[in-house]
Amino acid sequence: MSESLLALHERPALPDPLSAGLQPLPGHPAAYLGEGAAARLGAVIEALGGRRVLFVHGPTSYRRSGVGELVERWAGRYRVEHFDGVRPNPRIAQVREGVALARRFGPDVVVGVGGGSSLDVAKAVAVLGAQPADPLDCLRDPGLVTRPRSAALVLLPTTAGSGSEMTRFATVYVEGRKHSLDLAQARADLVLVDPRLTSSLPRRDSVASGLDALAQAVESYWSVSADGGSRALALAALERLLPPLAHAARTGSFTDPGVRAGLAHGASLAGAAIDFTRTTAAHALSYELTARLGLAHGTAVALHLDWLMARHAALTEAECRHPEGAAGVRRRVATVQRLAEEATGGSVELLVRRLLTLGGQPAGLRELALPARSWRQPLTAALTSNRAGNNPCVLTEDDVLRFLV
Repeated sequence: MSESLLALHERPALPDPLSAGLQPLPGHPAAYLGEGAAARLGAVIEALGGRRVLFVHGPTSYRRSGVGELVERWAGRYRVEHFDGVRPNPRIAQVREGVALARRFGPDVVVGVGGGSSLDVAKAVAVLGAQPADPLDCLRDPGLVTRPRSAALVLLPTTAGSGSEMTRFATVYVEGRKHSLDLAQARADLVLVDPRLTSSLPRRDSVASGLDALAQAVESYWSVSADGGSRALALAALERLLPPLAHAARTGSFTDPGVRAGLAHGASLAGAAIDFTRTTAAHALSYELTARLGLAHGTAVALHLDWLMARHAALTEAECRHPEGAAGVRRRVATVQRLAEEATGGSVELLVRRLLTLGGQPAGLRELALPARSWRQPLTAALTSNRAGNNPCVLTEDDVLRFLV
């Protein structure tokens, strides 16, 4: 690692000339928001002292977002490689391919471009590429991650939803089961959030991304692990997310620049909030829907957030695990609903259903007609996960059975 890259790891901040006009995002030491932020990537890599740059992205988002065109203007100054094999809900095989390329190429900067899947794979490649162990073994036993990553990590989200650019964990699927790489060194050194990069995102993807961000903000706000700082981030995220989501639900469009800017800002704040608290039951229960039905992650999460809003609003002391008690949780739900009413004229549940319909997705879990014989066990098992344990309400098998046939 060059001296300039080492200095970045010790003090990860963007030099003043490069950060001018950009808004620092709270919850991360070097995350910046602003129109045109992506155009500064070449200068950022130069400031890092990078010479060998590995881009990690999917087959379409890199070009569709306009990042490819930006990179072509300065890529000749560096040795550049691409791992473009990222697909939604990345499997271990994709991570292994990316890690193998990183080990051959030896980048000093890894740049992740895309939605949550691409950013998660970029994190995994940057961290696991420096380890002697197999990536799957590292996922199963984080104690095998013994070496610091040798490459700086820069992330550019092209969706407004996953918040992955702000977190220190990454999701990888192994034989249909979700695994998480959750390590401090998986957090990016630099983040550039440019709302323009989301302008070409298809409507269905925009809906799923926006719903994921909304769920993250709500879940972080009521999380057992929340504190004053994380709750402030979660509320700020909701205040920025709800108006543009209401506009999109009303107009059927995400093309307005103000909508894109609000969603990009809110999604990053929600990501910073869950980086502290992690998510709760809506996420824990969503992974089976994604793995087995192929539902977009944000769609799967929103289908569970829908019923969990009312479930938490009626929380009793006997089933509460939150340190503030059932009344405290009910107050948090009421606060979220008040913000939704002010921004959208209706409840969170109504907004979720309108957006799911806009995205051409089922508007409720019952529309999926999940047979109990094949869904009861995996969904009930999800209630014992760490994410479910972070939920303020102790959920039971009866909660799951309500939606199975």
